[in-house]
Amino acid sequence: MKRYYLLIILSVLALCTACDKVTTPALLGKWQLKTVEKNGVETAVDTVWYNFQSESVFLLQIYVPQRDNYLFFFGLRRQAENDLSIRLESDEGIGYSDWEGRERLFTIEKLDKKRLTLRSGEGYRYSFIKF
Repeated sequence: MKRYYLLIILSVLALCTACDKVTTPALLGKWQLKTVEKNGVETAVDTVWYNFQSESVFLLQIYVPQRDNYLFFFGLRRQAENDLSIRLESDEGIGYSDWEGRERLFTIEKLDKKRLTLRSGEGYRYSFIKF
């Protein structure tokens, strides 16, 4: 009888794990920032990528043409429905971005297989394409 219960528990755990894989959010992957909009003014961007590497790991990648190199900022993300919180491990060199500190809060306005639109608490709208 104990073997029967053990088999049921293992089956339920396997199903739960499979469900998690099926519901992996479309946010995962590498997204290239294309435009930033503030107060109706849209600015083109092609040197910034947001990488959602897992359910919690984040990488901000910035290409700096003047130095001909990339800067990488690792951090963690939390998501609840359309609310997205990202906290970077360090703010060293963050001056190459529009981040004012190590943590940003966003609302996901649009997310599909090819497009992502985030709105920050500071009123910026960021439009990305899947890279």
